[in-house]
Amino acid sequence: MITRVLLVIALLGCLALAQNRPSGNCVCRRTREGFGNPKAIQDIQIYPSSHSCDKMEIVVLQKNGMQYCLDPKMQKVQQLIKHLLNNRNPGPTASPEDGSADDQGPV
Repeated sequence: MITRVLLVIALLGCLALAQNRPSGNCVCRRTREGFGNPKAIQDIQIYPSSHSCDKMEIVVLQKNGMQYCLDPKMQKVQQLIKHLLNNRNPGPTASPEDGSADDQGPV
């Protein structure tokens, strides 16, 4: 009986350690310093650090299907991210002038 209890305690300890340690499931194994021709870029995905990967990752998808990762520490990459965040479209918003804003509050 004591052996079973010790085995369960050891198993729970191993599970707790495994969940607290980053598992290394990062998308990027290598990074590029430059991003080449900006006109060839189709999409950019930014993955913040998480429990599965302890670093920020920037994945670029080109129009020809090629995919590569950028180094987020590079100054040109940081400028690109800043530019993208400043120029992103917030989507359609209702303005009070056109009468489409709903000011009735919760129903």
